[in-house]
Amino acid sequence: MPPHRPPRGPGHRDPGHRYPSLPSSVVSAFLRPARLDALLAPWMPDAEERAFVVRCIVGEGPVHHRGASYTLVCLLGLLLEELGPPEGGAPSGESLPVPIRLPPHLARGSEHDYPLAIPLAPLARLAPKGSPELAALVDCLTDGPPHHALANAAMVCLLDALFARAERARAGAEPA
Repeated sequence: MPPHRPPRGPGHRDPGHRYPSLPSSVVSAFLRPARLDALLAPWMPDAEERAFVVRCIVGEGPVHHRGASYTLVCLLGLLLEELGPPEGGAPSGESLPVPIRLPPHLARGSEHDYPLAIPLAPLARLAPKGSPELAALVDCLTDGPPHHALANAAMVCLLDALFARAERARAGAEPA
């Protein structure tokens, strides 16, 4: 069992950590929902649906999750931008919906899905299509509270676009 550590408060400096814990107001101040909105636009043309997903990612859950998800999605977006403008819209391969999972006492009949789907092409690089392993990958990425499931789906969307650009670049570099 790991040794007990007292809870860290704002400004606490743990010798094992380089940076002190920050108050939630500092983390909230660097979150730019409009940045996520712009990054998700190719996958979600409806502005209201996109605003809902962005709010789930940066407005719900513990503040450190909001900051971490925002950081990772934005880093993938920066890499995508570094590779230049896309040829066409978002990759349109096979995808699966991200289910809204409610506790049994709140579920009301049929299941519903979030307006953002998770592309399968990047995940098929790790497990064969139709395999139980691929189903498990999808389940792991889409399970949990909305801030987790939707941030994961957003990152896989961006990874899908990155893989598509890498493939186009590789095809363009091959001799004819």
